Amino acid sequence: MTTARVSHPKGAKAVLSRLKRTYGVPKPPAENNPVEQIVLAILAQNVSPSTALSILEKFNGYYVDFNELRVTQSGELASHMGAVSKETLPRAKSILLVLKSIFDRENSFDLEFLKSKSKKELEEYFEQIAGADNYLIASIILHCCGRQAFPLDDKMLKSCEELGLAQGEVTLEGVQTYLERQLKSADSYAFCDLLKRYAYQETAGAKASTGSKVSAKLTKAKAAKSRSKSGTRKPPAPKGPARAKAKK
Repeated sequence: MTTARVSHPKGAKAVLSRLKRTYGVPKPPAENNPVEQIVLAILAQNVSPSTALSILEKFNGYYVDFNELRVTQSGELASHMGAVSKETLPRAKSILLVLKSIFDRENSFDLEFLKSKSKKELEEYFEQIAGADNYLIASIILHCCGRQAFPLDDKMLKSCEELGLAQGEVTLEGVQTYLERQLKSADSYAFCDLLKRYAYQETAGAKASTGSKVSAKLTKAKAAKSRSKSGTRKPPAPKGPARAKAKK
């Protein structure tokens, strides 16, 4: 494995400071639904943060919960990302493959137990999930479980090179290893969020790539559907991540 060679004496810390001056300091979400983060990670790879969140919110408008999304057809799912194409269809198939693999294993989409696992345990768990790649696994470790990880897509990796963090033959694993050595675990979220914005030329006021309230919206949508069917008013949906009820 070829590791990245650092060209800046202060390395990633200096780059992080520069990005903070440009975009501000992002705050990690107070809570994050693991299933939502899995879907978002697939949508966000090689796509701008605002585009990924926009698509996830479209899913919210069409599906009551993640289990309903799981049993949809790939063509239909791709159509909610825009036109069905060589870009959207494989992404839709990846979402369905990962969700099916998780559901087959857990018979549920309640994945809150993942938050208590170590980084190594999380890596081992997702290595058994069909369709889970490096970006998805790193996203879950960082954004959902708060462990140190650096989900980097192609543009983010290229941006590391542009910012002087790597030269020569650059590999994903090499840059990730370098960043883990350079940055504190507490800085991982800010670095990845800001690097993503830099890579996709998002403005300082753009939405972050994580922390959306889509899971809460899914819960409210489900409650609204229940009210419309019964004709009676239900208690307000509880705050927090939506827990999809399994359809056997």
